[in-house]
Amino acid sequence: MADAGYPNGFEFKVQVSGNTQNHDLVTLVSAYLEKVGVKVKLVITEPGAMQKALFTGTNEPGFYFVNTITNPTTSLRKNFTSKATFNPSRWKDPNFDKKMEEIVAEPDEKVRQVKVRLLTREILEQAPYIWLPTPYVYTAWWPWVKNYGGELRAGAERPGPIHTRMWVDQALKKKMGY
Repeated sequence: MADAGYPNGFEFKVQVSGNTQNHDLVTLVSAYLEKVGVKVKLVITEPGAMQKALFTGTNEPGFYFVNTITNPTTSLRKNFTSKATFNPSRWKDPNFDKKMEEIVAEPDEKVRQVKVRLLTREILEQAPYIWLPTPYVYTAWWPWVKNYGGELRAGAERPGPIHTRMWVDQALKKKMGY
């Protein structure tokens, strides 16, 4: 919608969770877009309603979404295949879906990696999102913590199943002076 302040641009709504810690980032991006004639109207949404909108495909055209840490293949599949739940842009491209199916079925890891890189470049050129920086995350633990390999979640944001399998080697801990 063009108005006097945005003669060559448009306006769109961006749905943002009411509990996000990134409101400053969202308003910063909004200000950048405004400089090029795109007016953003933030729609602050209760977290449960935000999730329902994502799961039912009824979210606003803009949707502030943070991807959890995952591998490149899963990131492509869950964010850009036509039937994926976590696809807030509602990206639908049968050619992309076909390439994704080929990647998942590819048994040769080196060939799969090349295909993932090519498909990543392709989706970046299409620009269905505004990509923002991803925080650098790492995991560290004491050597006496056993049955833990650095995983941060089990399926989703559920660390409970990971924590229940961990144990402390008390003898090693004592031997190391703790």
